[in-house]
Amino acid sequence: MSFFHQPKPRGFHHEYMFVDKRKDRLKAIEQRAKESLEKGDAKSYDTSHLRGTFLNATKYARRHKEKRLSKGFVLNIGAIVVIVIVLVFVWRMLLSF
Repeated sequence: MSFFHQPKPRGFHHEYMFVDKRKDRLKAIEQRAKESLEKGDAKSYDTSHLRGTFLNATKYARRHKEKRLSKGFVLNIGAIVVIVIVLVFVWRMLLSF
């Protein structure tokens, strides 16, 4: 061992016990897609036809959306009726003074 030439310390290398290889492959695919988009290789796709595809494909999600829309409409009419009743009551109170 020389005074002027000091050896480099051994590098640290840690291998994980539990590795998700699928996650690593997905990251690699995403990285390649980003690189291809930056290069301009990919065509611009119109995604407007994809909207609602998953919702229409699943029975539970479609049923949930239909229930939510129907309940929302009934609740809105109920709220309007309550507001109209309260306004009529306030108007009658103001006329009585």
